[in-house]
Amino acid sequence: MFAAKGDLLGALATTLDEDRKFLEVALRDCHAGEAAQIEKLAGMGMITLERGYKLWAELLGLPFHGLDERSIDPRLRHKLPYDVAKRHQAIVVGEDEGTLSVALRNPFDLLAVDEIQEVTGCGVQVVLATPTSIAAALERLQKGASGIEGLIQRLLKSEIDSQSVGDADKLRRIVGDDAVVKLVDHLIEEGLRARASDLHIEPQSDGLRVRIRVDGDLDTLYTLPAGLHRAVVARIKVASGMDIGESRRPQDGRIAVSAKVELRVSVLPSVLGEKAVMRVLDRSGVSLDPARLEMSAHNLALFRRGFTAPNGLCLLTGPTGSGKTTTLYTALGELNRPDCNVVTVEDPVEYEMAGTTQVQVDVKAERTFANALRSILRQDPDVVMVGEIRDTETASIAVQAALTGHMVLSTVHTNDALSTVHRLVDMDIAPYLLGPALRCVVGQRLVARICPDCAAKTTPNAALLAEFGLDATSAANGFKIGKGCQACRGRGKRGRIAIHEVLYVSPELGAAISRRAGDAELQALATAAGYRRMLQDGLEKAQRGLVALEDVLAAARTE
Repeated sequence: MFAAKGDLLGALATTLDEDRKFLEVALRDCHAGEAAQIEKLAGMGMITLERGYKLWAELLGLPFHGLDERSIDPRLRHKLPYDVAKRHQAIVVGEDEGTLSVALRNPFDLLAVDEIQEVTGCGVQVVLATPTSIAAALERLQKGASGIEGLIQRLLKSEIDSQSVGDADKLRRIVGDDAVVKLVDHLIEEGLRARASDLHIEPQSDGLRVRIRVDGDLDTLYTLPAGLHRAVVARIKVASGMDIGESRRPQDGRIAVSAKVELRVSVLPSVLGEKAVMRVLDRSGVSLDPARLEMSAHNLALFRRGFTAPNGLCLLTGPTGSGKTTTLYTALGELNRPDCNVVTVEDPVEYEMAGTTQVQVDVKAERTFANALRSILRQDPDVVMVGEIRDTETASIAVQAALTGHMVLSTVHTNDALSTVHRLVDMDIAPYLLGPALRCVVGQRLVARICPDCAAKTTPNAALLAEFGLDATSAANGFKIGKGCQACRGRGKRGRIAIHEVLYVSPELGAAISRRAGDAELQALATAAGYRRMLQDGLEKAQRGLVALEDVLAAARTE
């Protein structure tokens, strides 16, 4: 199966700076086998189990895995039946093109490898791990498997199905059942453990599909029996403060998971039943330091020049989930001083910011963006933040506020920074007002970050380089690719990073907007003011080994 590159005892002597004969004496009563030798020395306090097993893995030419709970993709737990995993002390830690990476307590157990290959239909790459970490992982696996399976069986035996939960009163009793509560809590915990940004609970014709979005990719976590759909969604609605008896209209709500983590919940009626999506708002991971936005120094200088102006309109643009709100709050955090009155109107209020007045949109109370903005302007504000400019009325009030001495920050949905000008004109904002009001527009997208633990140099192909206007000689730059490791769960990517473009509106560009200049002139004046397309920012980050060129191109094509 594999051959050792040297003897363990000699390697241990070198590592521990001990005489080989001393180790032979120390291990004279030890049972034969490298594992027993490592455990004996660990018991004597001469080496840690992890260090010993890492050394053994190197000698065998095998990968080593620490089996940390967060380093194992939860979707892999179903790749190997628990009874097989328990019998062979085996944990699946990765999957790549039909081959499973399996941590085995005994790396020489060919019978275990054969059975795992037969049961899963996949090849096996043996990985070394300490016995204690394998035991702990098996215990977690057993608890997770028996936990969710037990909950499902309890619920199915309770005859929770689409027919039996027809009336609201019975549904209210069912959602208080301990098994329903634990099942929903388990799904949320699994999503948070996988660092998901969104959790999807989706009714399908053959079951209830649970998917999570991690680093922009949407993958299936569980497929549950279809009969659990109504109870699960009803529990989510109760926990988020929605009307459990209403199933014909979309509803929105929130679930407080902890002091720092909150779920923004949306329930949407569909042909097969209600679908619930929970967006994870993790305040613990949000930094309001502009220097940590990972903008280039050039773009950050333009952005700061725009939002620190005495008055004007500063806009963020990009698709849903591109980090606009985080960037907006970062600028707001710098402006939030004791001598500055900051008022916001949002839908919803995503992050609470001390020292500001935050207003929640409420359509039923006729507190729309436009109505709230009118009231805010009577509150003597210095800085106004509008969650989103969605209509002509809100856009008009925002521009008027910018022209009358206020700094207005907001978001708008356009394909890129320059097209924001045309979008506002299409909203019936007079160009002669927009030109002097607009200070800057920031466009951004999120791109998967290459895992720093397994990043390796790579040479992009000629066709890909050509998309960026580069030739083969550019391959000498620092382009990298993620090979896949336990830290990124074999994905090669971990986390996301934003790529930006910043349109700073210089006096010349503002004058050109006022007289409705053509696109070519606007582009030329924007470039003269420092505008660089998002593709350029992505290329610079790829040359620093932060992102893959392919991912930059995929994001930039949405422009």
